[in-house]
Amino acid sequence: MQPDRAARGPSRSDRGSVTVLLAVVLGVGTTVATAGVVAATHRVAVVRAQAAADAAALAAAAALVGLVPGDPCARASVVAEAGGAVLGGCSTAGADARVTTAIGSGAFAVSAVAVAGAPSGARHLCVYGVHVGPRSSMSRSTRTASHTGDVAGPGPTSTIDQGDTCQARRSS
Repeated sequence: MQPDRAARGPSRSDRGSVTVLLAVVLGVGTTVATAGVVAATHRVAVVRAQAAADAAALAAAAALVGLVPGDPCARASVVAEAGGAVLGGCSTAGADARVTTAIGSGAFAVSAVAVAGAPSGARHLCVYGVHVGPRSSMSRSTRTASHTGDVAGPGPTSTIDQGDTCQARRSS
């Protein structure tokens, strides 16, 4: 009677198979982890490029409507560089600015596009309650006239256009 094969131990052909299996599992694990790190790095670059493009477009639009002095595309370039990106393109039309930014180089370059400006069909432009677009047809003295309150004295001074209000909406 011959002893069972399992009782005799591994044959010559089975020796080292665990080492090969372990090497394969470690190789697959390393590949998956590396792919995850590369994907996360790419996602961070995409978000940074988009944030830089958004900020640069807002800076260019602010320069277009006169909120900040200077050339709109020069402002966009400064803001894009502050965000760690390079300004790839800048164009303006009316009160709208279109900006392209890029982060990285070569095969790892990521670019983003942003547009900022007045909403379509807007009669006037307001930023936190301040008119920045075409002037109101109402005279400034009428818009800022003091209104008398009760008999105790003058009431508050109004700086809001009557009938054509522009209110800032902030999230709380």
